Amino acid sequence: MIGCLLRDTVDHGSSVGKSIRRFAFIAILSAFQSVLAPCAQAADQPPVTDVLPSGVPLPFPSTAPDNLPQGWDTMVLGDLGGYRSRLRAHGVRINLQDVEELWGVASGGLSRGATYDGATIVTLNLDTDRLIDPQWHGGLFNISAIQLRGRSVSADRIGAFNTISGYDAGGRGMRLFEMWYAQGFWNNRLDIRLGVMDPDTEFLVSDNASLFLNADFGWPGVPSSNLYGGGPSWPFAVPGIRAQIIPTYPVTILLGVMDDNPTGGPFFSERSALDMNPSGTRFSMSTGVLVMGEVLVTVDASKLSASLENALPGTWKLGALYDSGAFPDRRYDTQGHLLAGPTSNGSPMMRRKNWMVYGIIDQTVWNPDGDAPEAVSLFARFMGAGNRGNAMTFGANAGVTMHGFVPYRPDDVVGLAWGVSNDSAHALDFNRDQLQFGAADVLPLKAEHHIELTWQAPVWRGVSVQPDFQYIHHVGGNIVNGATGKRVKDAAVFGLNTTASF
Repeated sequence: MIGCLLRDTVDHGSSVGKSIRRFAFIAILSAFQSVLAPCAQAADQPPVTDVLPSGVPLPFPSTAPDNLPQGWDTMVLGDLGGYRSRLRAHGVRINLQDVEELWGVASGGLSRGATYDGATIVTLNLDTDRLIDPQWHGGLFNISAIQLRGRSVSADRIGAFNTISGYDAGGRGMRLFEMWYAQGFWNNRLDIRLGVMDPDTEFLVSDNASLFLNADFGWPGVPSSNLYGGGPSWPFAVPGIRAQIIPTYPVTILLGVMDDNPTGGPFFSERSALDMNPSGTRFSMSTGVLVMGEVLVTVDASKLSASLENALPGTWKLGALYDSGAFPDRRYDTQGHLLAGPTSNGSPMMRRKNWMVYGIIDQTVWNPDGDAPEAVSLFARFMGAGNRGNAMTFGANAGVTMHGFVPYRPDDVVGLAWGVSNDSAHALDFNRDQLQFGAADVLPLKAEHHIELTWQAPVWRGVSVQPDFQYIHHVGGNIVNGATGKRVKDAAVFGLNTTASF
């Protein structure tokens, strides 16, 4: 609403001008107040766990809104003697998350051994109506930064296409994550964000899949392989604008328009994505525009049967993305010759535009005692993409999460999940061309599958420990180990994740 957007513009050189502007503001605010619905007190404030790409603490399924204020009992340092409460009263919220991971390859992969990685994320939220001006309702400023450390177990010891963890970024250093301003309108039926943002905190997300550590259960392998720099996903963010619309309360619509290249570099590069954009502040905006849209419907499956008394909450999503950039053909060069052939110039033909569609189901299927700790939920996500300019055209993952099944530990969550990413027809044809022309160290492509068993156990306020086991079948799509010259065998990997919220 206009009354929520206007502020008293102060002309420091003229007290008369200042008075006129204040009078005009009050008049316009009064005129529209009786016509338009009041603004929300703050824009949609993201949960503090939005900055976590995987191993996210999974709350007990509930029909209550997700965006409830987090209490101090969910943080290690609590209220810090009342300082946090005082800051929040003035519109300031500071959160810090720390993640430590240890991974060990027990069999298969490139080599056996242990690897460490970790991340620390700091987030600052500022409510404009409390911090700046009570008349500036519904505004929220968000900025966050990430410190990465450790090595990549996926690159160094496994060779898997889907990285073993969302934190397995393969780089070190401090970088900007997100920096955006959000404005809420009409009791947050409309929420607009503008700035540098990471779309995978909202788009393409399965809440139950976020429990698992493998990166494919976060920002999945299909867009990671098909978009520039793996697409705008953790730990990268890109300039853009996002609108969240709630036309009716069971339905939410997300629309986003943003830069499609988080690295600012070419599609193929010998440098890693983090090396091309180490600080998170390189915004090239030179390759194309990424448009994402998603419709979310909140359901209660218990209402489908008169015999069920306790709620069975769920969310069903349907979405798509479109990229206006140019993408390399996976089989032909700029002269129309086979890339794998002896006459190829080595430069792939570039094809304009790219797209992907997806569907996500998160559904609680068993909840015998309502608010009691026992519940079973299922998730499934399916993705389909175009063929010529993509390495992957189909992906799927599915799994089950179970609350309250560990004896004497009602808050623990156990999960079992599976995922797969399938190569495109052109990628398979290129592989067959390589074999036909006698390329060295090349084997027939096969779809990589991964299975994960995980157990998330809260051990203290704000601290959870998560033992994890993953099995990777057809590692890297059936690749050769350069050190041995033999096919990389299926990998069995054990891990331990510790997540703390301070």
